[in-house]
Formats: sequence, C-alpha cells, structure tokens
Amino acid sequence: LYFFTIFFYNLFAVLVTFELSSVWHAILDNFRPITVWVTDLVIFYYINPLFGEVWTTYSYIQIAGMAVLLYGTAIYNAPNDGSLLLEGQWWAFGIDLRDEYDAIRREKEEAEADAKWESKRQEFKRTRSSFMESPRISIHTQALRGIGAQHN
Repeated sequence: LYFFTIFFYNLFAVLVTFELSSVWHAILDNFRPITVWVTDLVIFYYINPLFGEVWTTYSYIQIAGMAVLLYGTAIYNAPNDGSLLLEGQWWAFGIDLRDEYDAIRREKEEAEADAKWESKRQEFKRTRSSFMESPRISIHTQALRGIGAQHN
C-alpha cells in the first residue's frame, strides 16, 4: 500500500509540474503536511481514537506555522505566475513589484505580437504575390522589401 501511495504521489507531482509549472508543484507540495495533519485529526475524532492525533494547545502553533509556510511559498516566486501579487498591500509587508509585473506583461504582449507577426510573415511567404516578385519593381524597392536577394 505504501509503495502505491508514494508511486501515485510522485506521478501526480510530475503531472502537475508538466501541466502547470514547478511553482505550482512547490505550492501543492506544502499541502502535504496539512493534509496529513487534518487526516490524523479526522481519524482520531471521527473514526477511531486509538489512531490519529489529538488536538492540543500546541495545535494552534501548528496552524500558525503552516500558515507561514503557505504564505512564504506563495510569495517566494513573485513576480512569476502562481505567486501572490505583491503591490504594496498590508499583507505584502510593503513589497511593491508593480514595475516587475508591468515588465512581465509588456514582455508577454511583445511575445504575442512577435508570434502573430511571424505567423503572418510565414503565411505571406507561402502566398507570395506576383507583385512582390515583379521584375518591374526597382532594385531599391526590392531591397527595402527584403526580396532583392532572392533573384540572384
């Protein structure tokens, strides 16, 4: 049973990393101790008090520690996808990464525009009109359009 549990845990971890990112893998990895602890509490109080874990006065410290763990993981990879937005809010402790977020947005927009331009260029290459290859276009115009070298 243990072998299959670990096997499927690692299988799903690889799938999360492949489908989402390693940031999400790290975030979801931190839910393991929380899940085990809550499962132990449920087993103790609802299934069998011989197993599981009892709620103690130190359980509040465990909750606080797990909250710090999740918060630290959520902001560790900022400003990348999957992390909390840190724009100077009270819970960001004054960390303001608006400039970095704007730079990332601009980079994504530029990459999308470049990809769109490249696809249009490739489409144009496939459907080149006779106008572009006409011998009546001056050499200067052909050079400006980048087609002059094709006639050599």
